Amino acid sequence: MIKFAVPAAVLAGVLALGIWIDLASNLEGERVDAPTSRDAVFAAGRVEGATREIEMRPQISGQLVRIAVRPGDEVQSGQVLLELDDEAQRHEIALAEADLELAQAQYERLLNGARPQERAEAAATHRAQAAAAKGAKQRLGRVRSLRETKAASAAEADDVTEQFETALAQAEATEARLRLVEAPPRDDDLRIAKARIAAAQARLELARHTWDQTFLRAPEAGQVLDVRVEPGELVGPQSKEPAVVLADARMLQVRAFVEEIDAPRIALGMRAQVTADGLPGRVFAGQVTRVSPRMTSKRLTSDRANERLDTEVREIWIALEQHDGLVVGLRVDVSIEGGR
Repeated sequence: MIKFAVPAAVLAGVLALGIWIDLASNLEGERVDAPTSRDAVFAAGRVEGATREIEMRPQISGQLVRIAVRPGDEVQSGQVLLELDDEAQRHEIALAEADLELAQAQYERLLNGARPQERAEAAATHRAQAAAAKGAKQRLGRVRSLRETKAASAAEADDVTEQFETALAQAEATEARLRLVEAPPRDDDLRIAKARIAAAQARLELARHTWDQTFLRAPEAGQVLDVRVEPGELVGPQSKEPAVVLADARMLQVRAFVEEIDAPRIALGMRAQVTADGLPGRVFAGQVTRVSPRMTSKRLTSDRANERLDTEVREIWIALEQHDGLVVGLRVDVSIEGGR
């Protein structure tokens, strides 16, 4: 048997190390943290436009009569994308316009009062009735004088009295009619007329707004990603499929989904590299510009064999320095450098 001599210094060091390990394992509340990893963080991602995809549907139900755009078209804010049949809405506008015109005419007539011919007629009628009442009064005076001398009978006096009273009542009625046609409009009548005009204007604006909803317009500038309807279809706000999908694709970004084990290591400003299976050999550089403040359920997978599907993820957004060749919706792989 061959024996090796162990130097005393080495033996002492081994014994000291064993003692230190035993002491460390017995210390309560003390632990040694592992050094922080500076390795890259990997995540699955998807290419998006500067805005998220906007799934658009008409605000009212109707039959589609015209499609004004095709997938790939660039559109401006307010540009018409689709048109619905608007015949019913145009009739509603015509009816509302007629109601408004009628209300305005009634208000103007109230302001203007009676026509000059009506005023002249009322004045002439009053003069005639006043003259008749005056003549009846004179006859009544003569009959009363004759009645004192017994030259007129009581019946004749009664008849003349009745004629005078009738003529006087008719004169008063024509005078009231004359004052009415010459009087200015009452305040309450004016308020009623103005309220009718306001209601008619509101109905007209509502009819025009409803008509405008027969056009589906772009809410902002962007690119048409998809059109999922055909002319003749009945479409509306409750349609299962959106009519048009729109996004601002002038600038592309990547939305990546970092698994929970790496989520705390992500920070704004970190550099990132993006690759796509369909573009081998190309690497797109970018920077983390936004980080979600919460975790969400995993919605995008990378199809890796060791990938966990029951984990939560943190969404981050990466602004790309160049994106030639990338398209909205493309799945990509993301590598974030220097995770904390």
